[in-house]
Amino acid sequence: MSSDLDLLIDFYQWEKQRLLLEIDENKRGQDYMAVHHTQDELRYVQNELDCLLELQNANHRKIQRLKRNIDSYSKEDSSGYFKSQINQYKRELEELKKKRPIASEETQILDEAIFSLINEEIEGFTVYFDLKKQAYIDVVKIETGQIQLTLAEGTGQGGFGFLKEYMFKGEPKLILDGSSKSLVALLNVDRYKNVLPIKETISRIVIGSKYWLGLGDTIFLKLKP
Repeated sequence: MSSDLDLLIDFYQWEKQRLLLEIDENKRGQDYMAVHHTQDELRYVQNELDCLLELQNANHRKIQRLKRNIDSYSKEDSSGYFKSQINQYKRELEELKKKRPIASEETQILDEAIFSLINEEIEGFTVYFDLKKQAYIDVVKIETGQIQLTLAEGTGQGGFGFLKEYMFKGEPKLILDGSSKSLVALLNVDRYKNVLPIKETISRIVIGSKYWLGLGDTIFLKLKP
């Protein structure tokens, strides 16, 4: 049986193929303005897809980078000069492919925390991106009944403005709070208490931020009693 994550990935894969076909069709019709707008949409879909694929397998971006390196070096290596480097990339790729991806059951702690928050059993929780607590998301339920996500830096130096500009252009909107130097998102809770949009948003923010900031793989969650 497919998980929620698998279904989301399938949807974005399908949407990517639809946009690629639309671009080809517009090129044939020489509608280059439509091509430009569709390419912008494709970049957004690809970014969403990459985040979901990395949630499914934490080594996704490393695997894609190694594949690109192998392909690029192979095309330029008519003399065999880069053979040893290509072989090194191939060995690294095989090692990454052997590693077990994070199982969906291992994200259950996040599901439980979100459900506990929605049911007002806890005040909130914090997802730390690394052991030094350099960056984190505070998750609380506010008076309007919405879930508020606050993306902040433990150093207090700010600097998430570029993430808002380059990484999170889609929904939900992340608002830059100038006073606290943090990004804030508000998510509605539907009558069925569907936590998937909240979980997906937290995952996208964590993955995108860790990738951009170059943080390690450790993530931990602390409840607010």
